Parts: sequence; structure tokens; C-alpha cells
Amino acid sequence: MSRQYFRSEKLTGHTTRIYDILGVALYLVEGTDKACVIDTGHGLGNLREYVETLTDKPTFVVLTHGHIDHANAAALWDEVYMSPLDLEVYAEHSSMEKRREQFLESDLTKDIPIEEYNPIRTAPFLPLSDGQIFDLGGVTLEAAAAPGHTPGMTMILIREDRMMLFGDGCGLEVLMCFPTSSPISAYLKVLEHIKTYEPRYDRIIRNHGTCESPKELLDNCIACCRDILNNCDAKQLTNFREIPVLSARPIDPKTHARLDGRQGNIFYIEEKRC
Repeated sequence: MSRQYFRSEKLTGHTTRIYDILGVALYLVEGTDKACVIDTGHGLGNLREYVETLTDKPTFVVLTHGHIDHANAAALWDEVYMSPLDLEVYAEHSSMEKRREQFLESDLTKDIPIEEYNPIRTAPFLPLSDGQIFDLGGVTLEAAAAPGHTPGMTMILIREDRMMLFGDGCGLEVLMCFPTSSPISAYLKVLEHIKTYEPRYDRIIRNHGTCESPKELLDNCIACCRDILNNCDAKQLTNFREIPVLSARPIDPKTHARLDGRQGNIFYIEEKRC
């Protein structure tokens, strides 16, 4: 029985959500002239071949950030944009050793030989910057720098669809626990800037879980940041991949869902409370 690496669903006439083998969502946005693949997943299976079954337009890639589950099929394309601030993040997260360590944790990927992993990208990335515009022909993408989760984290506004891909930049449990993650005070300023985009989108899309969130998500994460800085958050101890982290809001320890039923939370380490 052949392995199913990808599946997809149409969100709008322009935008398709693609899930990789481990359930991380990537996005294909098509215009009349070309198409953009936003994020490339874990780098298992031939994503480019799959994308070419969905569109006949020439494609290029924009990466929201350089983490293992977002950037590891980047080598399959020549034209790939990513913030230069995430080059070191990509170098760490694209290593075969790091990928193998994570893939062994899942029954879906543990038996895939390392020889079948997508190669590490050696060609240069094209720079992705705040406010950068991509005209696909009748459909426009706009990059919004959102450093925090990683130094080069970038959100993408799909203007004509009035959708904004928050990605890992703001979500159900924003991970602010890595050495390269921003201090909470700096991240709060980023979220307050992203707030200025609110009149331009109606729908928040993401890369994990339900991959959709209500617009209150942003306000909820802003409130978490302010409470952390004021030292009045929940400080609930939990774990992310064996890293002890603090949750700004009370959560179910098994599901990590907020106990009050709302979306938007911050997982952080004490060193980032500044």
C-alpha cells in the first residue's frame, strides 16, 4: 500500500490548504499568472509534484519561518523567499539528524529511511521583508514581519480573499521558549502592530490543529503578553517536547486547550519574561 504524503482542501477560489503527512498545513495561492506555495512542511514526499497536480501555473515558495515543520521541502524549488533573520534557524532545523529525531516519534514517519528525506537546500534564499508584495495576477500577497516565535517569523495577508495566515506567529499556544525567541515585551509590540492589519482581513488561518481561529485570537494573545509582563498570568507549568514551559492561561494538561474555551495563549520560559 502506497504512503499518502499529502491531502488538500479548497478554501476559496484562489487558496488551497495542503496537509503534509504529519498534519501540518501549507497553502497554495493561485493567481492568473502564477502561484505561491506558502511553507513546505517536513520535507517528506515530493511536494512539488503534488502541487503540480493542483495547478498548472508556475510556482514559487514563501516561507513564514525556518522551522523543521515549515521549510524542509524548500530544496525542491529554485525561487524561495525567507527572511534572512531565519537563516540560522533553517540551518539547525533542516539537519538530517534533527529531522530523524522528530520523525522517529510518529508511527506515520518512523519507518521512512533517511535517504527519502528531501535534501537540505544549498541554493541561496531570496530575501523576504516586511511589506513585500507578490502579485500573482489578480491575487496579491503581502508579507508582514512578526518576529517572536523566530527572529524572521512572517505572516502573509491574502488581500483579495481577506485572509491572513498567522502561521506560528500568533496561535493557540505561541511557543516563546526557544533561544532565538523574542522577549515578551518585544513580541507584544509586534502583535500591536499586527493589530493594524485587522480591518483588512476577516479570516485567520494557521498551520496547526484546526488551522482556523476567530479574530479575537490576536486580542487574546496580546492580553496574555500584558499579563506575563505584569507578572499576573497563570504561570502553569507544562511541557513542550520535554522542554518545561509556563502557560500564560490555565490549560488542560493533556490537550493544552485553555480551560475557559478561548483561543490564544503563550507558552514561554522565564528568561523571556522581560
